[in-house]
Amino acid sequence: RPWDLLQVIREHAKESDVLLDIGCGTAFKLIQLAGEVRQIYGLEPNEKMRAKAEENIRQAGVSNMILVNGLANKIPFEDNYFNVVTAMVAPHDTAEVFRVLKLNGCAVLEKIGDRDKWNFKQEFGSDKNGPRGQFANLSAGKRARDYEIEFRKLFSEVSVQNGFWRTSYTMDGLTLLLEQTPAIRDFNRERDPDALKRIQSKYSTHAGLETTQNRILIIARK
Repeated sequence: RPWDLLQVIREHAKESDVLLDIGCGTAFKLIQLAGEVRQIYGLEPNEKMRAKAEENIRQAGVSNMILVNGLANKIPFEDNYFNVVTAMVAPHDTAEVFRVLKLNGCAVLEKIGDRDKWNFKQEFGSDKNGPRGQFANLSAGKRARDYEIEFRKLFSEVSVQNGFWRTSYTMDGLTLLLEQTPAIRDFNRERDPDALKRIQSKYSTHAGLETTQNRILIIARK
């Protein structure tokens, strides 16, 4: 990978900081930052995810993490509350990130790029709403360019990096991913067997079904 997201967050956080992670899910990654800052709040609207996160926090013996029920576009905290705000491939609202950050506070976000798993997405074609692949209607690099414009309207310092790396999946792993994420609109393994067969035929290697991940790293200072 072109970067280690947790390490990037560590580089922009201090032991005295209070950190908010938007869309923390099961807190699997977030727990690894517990020793880096004074306090962590994990924002997660999904009740099942929060329950699993609570379990993971207890098992890890972490004492400085608090889970909060809330949405990214209406963060339930006052203005200028956090030193660091993160989002690890989770939805965010740029204006809300800016609002809850303290002056000189830092936002570190990783987003899915428009060319993520591009070779796989091409095999699913289009429907009445256009290309079925997530962001497949966008030109290459548009997501990164749009984020840079969006963040520069509010933040004093902005860095946006478009990153790519090779990875592979088993067929079961890919199918599960497509069922659980919006990567392919209306994916159904029973209705899409031909696309899966084409992927297996074209992209099978000794390591599995090969594709390219595309992520966008945003670092913005208020």
